[in-house]
Amino acid sequence: MGARIGLKDVALRAGVSVPTASRVLSGVQRNVDPELALRVRNACEELGYRVNAAARALRIQSTDSLALVVPAIANAYFAELVSAYARRLDLEGKRLVTIDTGESPETERRQLGAMDRVLVDAVLVVPAAFERSGAAITELARSNRVVQVDRRARGVEAPSVRLDNAAGVRLLVEHLRARGRRGILMVDAQEDSSSSIERTAAFRALAGPDDRVLEMPNFTVASGTDAARLLLADPGETDAVICTADTVALGLLTALQHAGKRVPAEYALASFDGTYISDTAAPGLTTLGSTAELMVEASLALLDGDSDDVVLKPELVVRGSSG
Repeated sequence: MGARIGLKDVALRAGVSVPTASRVLSGVQRNVDPELALRVRNACEELGYRVNAAARALRIQSTDSLALVVPAIANAYFAELVSAYARRLDLEGKRLVTIDTGESPETERRQLGAMDRVLVDAVLVVPAAFERSGAAITELARSNRVVQVDRRARGVEAPSVRLDNAAGVRLLVEHLRARGRRGILMVDAQEDSSSSIERTAAFRALAGPDDRVLEMPNFTVASGTDAARLLLADPGETDAVICTADTVALGLLTALQHAGKRVPAEYALASFDGTYISDTAAPGLTTLGSTAELMVEASLALLDGDSDDVVLKPELVVRGSSG
């Protein structure tokens, strides 16, 4: 086995001093001629030299990496959120570490408790639960920069960026009412998330005598399919449905169509999220517009020093599912 390639070898191949090579590879290139910096990088490639990430982080007190903790990457909304962060950070030459907690506060607690073994500059967290996520996130925030994204946990002082869920519910309800719909079913999840709590509370405050809430186990296509089965078994006066996730709306739409029901003629349908699902469904889903890019920009601004929570204003995107 040959001798290990070191920084001295890189400097010798590039024809520069060791301190110059060190500044280039540490990302501190002030007062380094661009031509010399290029020679150092070329020398690394020729020799197969790789920078020790841990040592570099200790030297410059930065890893150029952020962690994003999401409840379920299989959910189209969180998948698009991960993608939006990855694209944004790549533009800055930074990396994203993604952790999926499976909507489990216990898994979240274990993952956040082990975060000291992950080399990142800050942690962006979508809390798994409003009540049960607070202690773990509070503990994490004692030694890390933390921003809550999309959801909040009770008692956590770390700043947050989220959608105005009450305003979003109001937009969807008023839109369906304007279309002449009088019996609205809201399909939500039983999960203890701040978004579910806020949306259900807002809907109940606006609900008429023929409106009702159906809580399913989670935000999945299967939950939408089961919700359609329950609706058809007990249709009542329902002529419109609001789903609090596009994945749920897709399952419900498909199940209604398989049962021979017409959307929107018999059931108008609207949803949150505004993911790719809303465009590709047939008919297209009336939704609130996607907030992924706005979430990314606002949360990064909070990491850069903005102190106030950010509440994003929802926008209605009308498609064929609501008539």
